[in-house]
Amino acid sequence: MRSLTAYAALLILTTSTSLAMAQESAGPVSSLARRTMPTEQQMANGQYPADYVPGTNRDMNWFHRELPPPRKIQVHDLIHIRVDERSESGSEGMMDRRKSGVYNATLTDWLRIQNLTSLKPTTQADGDQRVAGNLNKRLRSEGEMETVELLRFTIAAEVQEILPNGTLKLEARKTITVNEEVWVYHLRGTCRVEDVNPNNTILSEHMADLTITKEDQGTVRDSYRRGWLLQLWDRAIWF
Repeated sequence: MRSLTAYAALLILTTSTSLAMAQESAGPVSSLARRTMPTEQQMANGQYPADYVPGTNRDMNWFHRELPPPRKIQVHDLIHIRVDERSESGSEGMMDRRKSGVYNATLTDWLRIQNLTSLKPTTQADGDQRVAGNLNKRLRSEGEMETVELLRFTIAAEVQEILPNGTLKLEARKTITVNEEVWVYHLRGTCRVEDVNPNNTILSEHMADLTITKEDQGTVRDSYRRGWLLQLWDRAIWF
């Protein structure tokens, strides 16, 4: 019984090896349709295997699925923009300024009014007046700034114009009202048609000449908004 089993296994191994060598000499074999593919030399000479069926990978692959053709974007179409802008900056500075001076002034000439019609030189009764002093000034300041900004939202933009080279000009506006709080988003920029994903979305980082505006209205905004007098005071920069 053991010899019969060994003989059967040897026969299967020999048959598999022979088939593999035959397929290797004839060309690669498709894993799905099991069709013998011609080699490059056979294709150049116009010689194809007997079981060869002309066709492409699309015809031979059971799971092949054609992609839909890209949709042509027109004016007034809507495109979703994913805004994900993040910026971080920091700076540090220090200033140390010193200034010193010595001054010595003497008043050597004096004037007197004669008959309310002319000025005449005169001498001082107590001698020339003198002023002397020292001036020392020091200004030292240190500053450090670190800012982190994050803006993330999704907005639908309308195609306003299609330029001759295919570039799209987009503009979007969104208003959100919750009780007495109002948030207004406004976006404008240009992008390429190639940057629009098949799901009709585009990232804000792929847009050029991008302008994003966010306005707040309501009681929360009024709580920290500066009045016109304080704005004028800050604009003057008194010190």
